[in-house]
Amino acid sequence: MLPRFLPLLVAVPAAALCLSACKRGDVQGGFAPPPPVVEVITVAPETVRDTITLVGQLESENSVELRPEIDGMVESIDFVEGQSVKKGDVLFSLRDSEQRAHVREAKARAKLAEEVFRRISLLAEKEVSARVEFDKASAELEVARAEAELREVELEKTKVRAPFDGVVGARLVSPGERVRRSAKLVRVDAIDRLQLVFAVPEIGVPFVRKGMPVRVTVKPFPDVHFDGEVFFVSPTLDATTRRLTLKAWVPNPDRKLQPGLFANLEVQLAERENAVVVPDAAILVDQAGSFVWRIGPDGKAARAPVEIGLRKAARVEIASGLAAGDRVVSAGTQKVTEGSPVVVAEGEAGG
Repeated sequence: MLPRFLPLLVAVPAAALCLSACKRGDVQGGFAPPPPVVEVITVAPETVRDTITLVGQLESENSVELRPEIDGMVESIDFVEGQSVKKGDVLFSLRDSEQRAHVREAKARAKLAEEVFRRISLLAEKEVSARVEFDKASAELEVARAEAELREVELEKTKVRAPFDGVVGARLVSPGERVRRSAKLVRVDAIDRLQLVFAVPEIGVPFVRKGMPVRVTVKPFPDVHFDGEVFFVSPTLDATTRRLTLKAWVPNPDRKLQPGLFANLEVQLAERENAVVVPDAAILVDQAGSFVWRIGPDGKAARAPVEIGLRKAARVEIASGLAAGDRVVSAGTQKVTEGSPVVVAEGEAGG
């Protein structure tokens, strides 16, 4: 007589076999999890610019505080503060009555010396006048002419002129004021283009060069970019800061920029054309290093080890491991496994 629990012992293995068969039937009969949906980009070549961000200061192309060449009385001021001026424009006139009198006197002496020289020359031709008298008259004529030129120069010094094209600032003297040679009259700045003075750290020294482009922004115009070009690279590092001083020309035709402004600038150290770039989100890292999921022609994902280059604004340059035209998973990378098929979301983008 069989024990009463024998049917139970037979039923349990049967149920287990049935459950196992059901599970195999789910996988083999089309009930496997669907492939993950991912976003994919097609890698396209592009230009990569290696840049650093620095701070500099804008300065005038030329700047000078005008002073008179002689002591005198200010007769007139011939400009309006803030006015644009051209090289040679008269800005100040000093009282010049004394200098004009000296000019007339010197010209009269020169004229007299010319007449004496002419007469002695005629006598010398007739061998009436001695050679010594002729030489003396010739020398006196040259002295008189030099004196006249000197007086003309002194008269010209009563005019204070703009040394270059620029903009005048606030005048520092008034008409009728007596000024000495050391007195400051007005400041003149050339601002149609400005100098941008900045310094790069020691690590950037191998990359800087004349002609290197820079892009500038200033606080008063945060959304406006001003382009410039490096024209000076210091031959030596600053021993204290370990930085190299550079200067760049920044055109300023609209005169929006002003000397003295601090500027944020982006300096381009290098440029590489036909570089391979992918979104930062496409890069994965494990113990073997960096890699991406590359989608093959069969729609399956394969691990592609890559070497990372420049990182810039959520974009990563791939120095090696990918080529233009490769399709790479850019979003949903955590759902992908080696050799597994994937479903590409609509709207596949280029690199």
